[in-house]
Amino acid sequence: METYKSSYTKDEDRLLWELHEIRQKLQKKRKGKSLEEINREAFEKYYNWQKKREYRQEKTV
Repeated sequence: METYKSSYTKDEDRLLWELHEIRQKLQKKRKGKSLEEINREAFEKYYNWQKKREYRQEKTV
């Protein structure tokens, strides 16, 4: 991920600041991982989310 100097402060734009903080956390979490590892983890999270969603829909029917 490219490093850049932000042109805003936390007080000027809280939403952009929060996005900046989230991106920083993701970068630290993904540092040293290959694309395959990142994609595998993302697929697992999506698959688990989808299963939970389907289960909730079945429960309401």
